[in-house]
Amino acid sequence: MSRCSVCGRPNPSEASFCIYCGASLTPARRGRSRLLGLGLSVLALVAGAALFLLWDRFMPPSETPPAPTVLAATTRGSEAPAATSEGQPTPLPAAPSGDAPPTKTVAPPPTLAPSPTPPPTATPAPPADEIVFQSNRDGDYEIYIMALDGGNLRQLTDNPFADEFPRVSPDGRRIAFQSDRDGNQEIYVMNRDGSGATRLTSEPARDRLPAWSPDGTQVVFTSERSGAADLYIVNADGSGLRQVTSTPERDGHVAWSVNGRLVYNVTVGNVFQVFACNADGSGEQRLTNSAVDEWSAEWSPDGQTILFLTEREHSTHPAIYVMNADGGNPRRLYDSERYEWSPVWSADSRYVLFSVSASGGDNEQDDIYIMNADGANPRLLMQRGSYPSWAVAFR
Repeated sequence: MSRCSVCGRPNPSEASFCIYCGASLTPARRGRSRLLGLGLSVLALVAGAALFLLWDRFMPPSETPPAPTVLAATTRGSEAPAATSEGQPTPLPAAPSGDAPPTKTVAPPPTLAPSPTPPPTATPAPPADEIVFQSNRDGDYEIYIMALDGGNLRQLTDNPFADEFPRVSPDGRRIAFQSDRDGNQEIYVMNRDGSGATRLTSEPARDRLPAWSPDGTQVVFTSERSGAADLYIVNADGSGLRQVTSTPERDGHVAWSVNGRLVYNVTVGNVFQVFACNADGSGEQRLTNSAVDEWSAEWSPDGQTILFLTEREHSTHPAIYVMNADGGNPRRLYDSERYEWSPVWSADSRYVLFSVSASGGDNEQDDIYIMNADGANPRLLMQRGSYPSWAVAFR
């Protein structure tokens, strides 16, 4: 057996190389080879150590890619947990102990801006009585309405024909009037605001001067369809026409009392006189008996007295008088140097409305006046107006 001079392990004596490290085991050169092998081994160790030191010093260390960050599942709106410096996820906090479910954080409701305070609603003024009248202020006669003090003037009709003699229904909702808009004078009815004008009569002869029944369902008027001027009654829808009077005298300017009586003027000889009858023409009664004109009679709202015009004071212009329902106790209410006409009561009998004609060449015009029921305190209410009619308020 021979030992290897390099690794020192025993080898068979016939071997020429070490069976462990491969070193030569030749006998003639065994001593020199051992020394040479030892030197080479030492040199290799030194060179390896030097190479290791130089590599570690001058070569940059290899970069190990960071492990992927695993994000924990989050609830919408919450933030993900921050990663550690080594790139590892931060462990989730431990679940709370006990069986109670986790508390949910509820976002507070949004704060709404306060709604602006609406302005206070004005309380509408209660309905008020008004006055309807005719006027030629636009060139031809039209029908107007105004407040009791003459304000808030509104035009109700507007056409190139004459709309005249308006009379308001007892409930204040409708207006009867005469118009020649269809070629000759006929009786019409319209709403208080001027809408819905409807013709009640259709006759080649003139139909004029309408007045309402106390219940507002019928209209009485004068007509020349029979030759002379007589009284007729028609329903407010135009149906049921019937004749009330039939005499050779001319009947005109009729009014209907709450007691069912008609008052009107009749020609007696050469003058007008005031008569009354029932709505069917029966019970005719003469209320005035004079040699001068007396006409344009109007019942008071309670049916107890009658306004009328008379020339018994003087023949150049009439005065306004009042008498009892039977014609008794006639007395003067108002008289001036001008021509007063078309007197009518207020709905509460406290006032009398009337027209005054002021003559003076091109400046001639009609004005509307108002006075107390006893004739006191007469005052101008509206210029360029005539034939007033009191319109009660309604809702």
